Amino acid sequence: MTTLKPYEDREVVQSTIRVVNAGDGLSQAMSVDPAEYHLGETVHVVLECEVVKVTYDEISDTDVLRRVHTLRAGTGTIVEPKLVTEVLEAQRIAIERAKGVERLPVDGDGE
Repeated sequence: MTTLKPYEDREVVQSTIRVVNAGDGLSQAMSVDPAEYHLGETVHVVLECEVVKVTYDEISDTDVLRRVHTLRAGTGTIVEPKLVTEVLEAQRIAIERAKGVERLPVDGDGE
């Protein structure tokens, strides 16, 4: 787990991202390679982003901070699930573990 650096002598315990202009890059991609998606369908999006702003927000009812990164989306594209399935599943597991949830092995599965 990464330890965040204090800001103005205050502890920083969380970090988040905010993505702006995401629709612009995807709209350009869709104009090159049009596609039709349907309600409920899952698509996998990859965005190239630049960090354009960093701010700190107070976390309610505490004296600690959250670091907020604003990312400006550049090029974006829809990718095949096989390109991202492994990293997305690893992230799901990491989020569960951070919440104190451990998956039980099923049929010899190590995760």
